[in-house]
Amino acid sequence: MISRLIITVLILFLMLISNTFAQSTEEPVARIEAIVELPKENPYVGEPLRLVLRSAIHAQVASERIYQPELTDFDWQQFGIDTFSNEFIDGFWMPVVSRVLMIYPLRTGRLTVNSFRRHITYYRADGSRAETELISKPISIDVASRPPNFNEGSFWLPAQSLHISDKWEPDPDKINYGETAKRILTIEAEGLTADRLPNLPIFRAPGIITFARPVERQTIITDHGPVGKVTYQWNVRPVSIVPTSAPAIKLKWFDISKRVIRETIIPERRVAYIQNNSLKKEQANKLNFTLYSWQSVIEFTSSFIATCSLIFLVYTSNSFKNIGWRISIKKFILLIKLSIKAARNQKKEFYSILTKFISLDKSFSERASRDKSINQELRHIEDSLFGFKNNYQNPRLMLLTFKLIKTIF
Repeated sequence: MISRLIITVLILFLMLISNTFAQSTEEPVARIEAIVELPKENPYVGEPLRLVLRSAIHAQVASERIYQPELTDFDWQQFGIDTFSNEFIDGFWMPVVSRVLMIYPLRTGRLTVNSFRRHITYYRADGSRAETELISKPISIDVASRPPNFNEGSFWLPAQSLHISDKWEPDPDKINYGETAKRILTIEAEGLTADRLPNLPIFRAPGIITFARPVERQTIITDHGPVGKVTYQWNVRPVSIVPTSAPAIKLKWFDISKRVIRETIIPERRVAYIQNNSLKKEQANKLNFTLYSWQSVIEFTSSFIATCSLIFLVYTSNSFKNIGWRISIKKFILLIKLSIKAARNQKKEFYSILTKFISLDKSFSERASRDKSINQELRHIEDSLFGFKNNYQNPRLMLLTFKLIKTIF
C-alpha cells in the first residue's frame, strides 16, 4: 500500500518536471503582420498608401529590433515613432509594437513590399534568455497610371484633402502709392510630405511687377498622417496708377478618399493703388507745379510787355503833360497792377483795381463806354463775379487791358 503511494507521487513529480522543461524550451506565442490600406480600385502612381506593421509576443522582451526591407519601388517615410500597447490576443495579454509608414508607388505594374523582420531576445520562464525572429508575409500591390481624364502635363497631386489660402498685406486694391504689397499663397495637402508639393507657380500680369521670395516647405505629423505645407511669397507693386488684375490660379488634384479629380481655384484679384487724399494731393501738386511753371513765364512775359507798352504810351502821350504828377503816378501804378492781375487772370482783383482807376479819371469812363468791345468784356467780368448769368463767357483780361490802355492814351 505504501509502495503504491510512493510510486504515484514519483510519477506525478516526473510529469511536473517534464512539463516545466517543455515550457522552458518551447517558443512563446507570437505574431507579426504587415497591412497596406488599399482603396477598392488599384492605387495610382504617387498615391499615398498607409502601411501598418504590428507584432506581438507572449513573453518578457529583453531587446528587439525591426529590420525593414528595401522598398526600391516606393518612396516612403515613417509616420512618427514606434508605439507600444498591451492587447488581449489568442487568450493572452501581449505587448504589441506598431509602426506606421507612408509609402508612395514609383511606377505602374505589380509591386511587392517584401517581408519585415523583428528579431527579439526574450526571457524564458526559468529566467534564461532566448532569441526568436518574426517574419511578415510579403505584400503585392497592383499600381495603375494616372486617371485617364487627367492631363499628362499637369502636376500630379494625389491627396486626402487640399486647402489653399491666399493672403495679401495690404489688400491688393488698397496699396499705398509708391509702396509694395506682400502676397502669401499657402497650400496644405493631407497625406503628402512637403517635398511632393508643386514648385513656385508663375505669377505674371501686365501692369504688375513681382519679386518672388524663397519657398518655405514644412511637413507636419498628425494623428491621421503627414500634412505637407508649402508657402509661396511675392512682393507685388503696380506699375502705374491704372488698376490691373492678378490672374486666377488653378490647381488640379486627385481626391484619394472620393477617387475623383478636383480643381481648386484662387479667383483673380484687382490690384491698384488706393485713391486716397495723399495720392490725389501728390498728383495735383505735380500738375500744379507744371502749370505754375508755365503760368509764371506767361505772367512775367505779359506783365513785361504790358508795362513796357504803358511806359511808352505815357511818355509819348500829350495827356501825361496836361495832368497832375501825383494823379499820374497813381494811375500809372494802378495800370501796372491791372496788367499783373490780368496776366494772372485774377478777375476779382482786376475789377477792383479798374474801379479805383475809373474813380481817378472820370473822362476815361466816358471814353470806355463808347467802345462796345470794352463794355462787352466788362459785362463778362461782372457776370462771372456776381452771377448775373448762369452761362457766362470767360473774360479775356489781357485783351481788355490793352484796349483800356489804348483808350487812356
